[in-house]
Amino acid sequence: MRVMMTGATGFIGGHTAARAIQAGHEVCALVRSPQKLEDLQAAFDLPAIDYVQGDMTDPDAVASALDGADAAIHCAAVVSLDARGNAQGIENSIAGARLVLHKAHEMELDPIIHVSSVAALFDPGAGSLTVDHPPSSAGYTYGQAKADAEMVARKLQADGAPLAIVYPSAVIGPPAGSAFGEASEDMARFTASGIIPTRKAAVAISDVRDMASLLVALLEPGHGPRRVMCGGHLVDMNLFAAIYRDFTGRRFPMMPLPPSALRGMGRVADAIRRVVPINAAMNRFSMSVLTQWEGSEDSDLAAYGVEFRAIEETFADSLTAWHEAGLLSNRQIGKALPIPDPSKAPTPPKGFRMPARVVLSRPFRTLGPHIVPRAHRAINRLTRGKTLLDSAAQPMLMLFTTGAKTGQTRETPLGAVPLEEGRFLVVGSNFARGHHPAWTANLLANPDAEIVFRGQRTPMRARLLSGAERESRWQTAVAWYPLWIQYDAVTERELRLFELEPVTSRD
Repeated sequence: MRVMMTGATGFIGGHTAARAIQAGHEVCALVRSPQKLEDLQAAFDLPAIDYVQGDMTDPDAVASALDGADAAIHCAAVVSLDARGNAQGIENSIAGARLVLHKAHEMELDPIIHVSSVAALFDPGAGSLTVDHPPSSAGYTYGQAKADAEMVARKLQADGAPLAIVYPSAVIGPPAGSAFGEASEDMARFTASGIIPTRKAAVAISDVRDMASLLVALLEPGHGPRRVMCGGHLVDMNLFAAIYRDFTGRRFPMMPLPPSALRGMGRVADAIRRVVPINAAMNRFSMSVLTQWEGSEDSDLAAYGVEFRAIEETFADSLTAWHEAGLLSNRQIGKALPIPDPSKAPTPPKGFRMPARVVLSRPFRTLGPHIVPRAHRAINRLTRGKTLLDSAAQPMLMLFTTGAKTGQTRETPLGAVPLEEGRFLVVGSNFARGHHPAWTANLLANPDAEIVFRGQRTPMRARLLSGAERESRWQTAVAWYPLWIQYDAVTERELRLFELEPVTSRD
C-alpha cells in the first residue's frame, strides 16, 4: 500500500514512517526539510523515502503528495508555546488538517488516519475520556488547536469518510532521528529537575513505538469511520517517584504544593511567555492536565494486534535516549548510566555548545585567552578537580604538562574529544590566534603528561598526529567542536592535533 504521510520527520510520524516501511508499505512524505528525512532514514537504516517538499497548508504540495496514494496518515501539527506564535500555529494546524483530510477523502483514499490527542477532548471535570467525548471547550492553546482539527475530522466521519481518529496521550520513548516530541522533552526536563512538585497529580503515558504499531495496524481499507482511544498507562506521582528512584538511584523528593498552586504557576508562566519566548514545560495547559487528569477508557488495542509495553521498559529506553541526546547529565541519569563499550569512541550528544558567532568575535578572541582559562581553573579548584565549565556536548579536561623551557608543571584547561579505550583528542586552537599555544610546545618537548577529566586523574602520553591519520581524527574532532572548523579557516597555521593515550604500568 502506498501511504502519504504528513509529519514524517516528527516524533510519532517518524516512528510510524519507519514502521510502515518495515511492514512493507511504500511511504510518500510531505516534508518541509528533506535533510530531516535523510536523518530519519539514517537513524532507522531505511531505504530512500519518496517525498514532496512543501507545507501541509499548500494545496499544490498536498495534491502532489497524495497523487497515487492508497491511504494517508496525518501526523503533522504546528503549535508554538511562544504566545506570540500561538495564533499562527493554531491557524496552520486547522488549515493543514482541513486541506489534507478533505483532499484525501476527495481522492477516495481508504483509510485516512488523523492523529489527534487526548488534549482535543480534555476539559477539567469531564471525567474519564471516551472516544465519544465532545471536542474540548476549555480554551487551552494546544487543546484548542487539536479540538478545532478534531471537529474537521469528525465532520468528515459524519459524511461517511473512512477516517480513523486516534487519541494518544503523552508519548515518550526513543527519538525518531533527532525528533523527541514535546511531551518527551518535557518529561526529560522533569526528570532532570529531580523534584516531584505535588503528590496529587497523574499523567497518561504511552510508548511511541506502540503508537507507531497501532497507526500502521490501522492501514486496512474497508472499515469505515473509527475512533481509537489510547491513553496508555496512568502514572501517578508515587509511581513516578518509585520508577525514577529504581532506575537512577536519586531521591526524587515530593514537594507539598497543592494542585491549585501549580495551575497558578502555569498561568504566570504563560503571562511571561507573552513577553519572553521561553521554552518550558510549565504552562496553564500542562499543569491543568497534570493535576486534573481523570484517565481514559482505552479502546481494545488487542483487536489491532497491539499491546502497550510495560511502563518500566518505556522509561528505561527513554532515560537512555535522553542521556545520549544531552537532555540528562551523567549525574541526572544516575545509576542508569549505560556502561560504555571501551572499544568504541563515544558519539557527540546534543547539548549546549558555545555559538560560533561568539567564539569567532573579535572581543572574545582578544579577551578569551586572558579570562576563560582563569575561569576554568577557578571552577576546577573550587570543585576539587571534579568539574570545569563544560557540557555533555563540549567536554573539557585539565592538562598538566612540563614546561619546555622551565621544566615546571603547567596547568591548561582544554576542550577534549573522548575516544575509545580512554584516549582523547586535544587541539591547539589558541582562540584562532596566529601562534601555537605553549602547551603544544611542552608536549612536543615532553610527551608525558597528566589529565584530570571529571574528577579522575590519569597519566597520559601525547602524540602529534599528521598525514592521513590526522585527517581522519580531525573529522572526529570537529564533529564534537564544529567551531574548530572556523578557527582553522581564520588562521594560516595548521592547528596541532594531539592524541592522548593512557599510560599503563607496562608502558
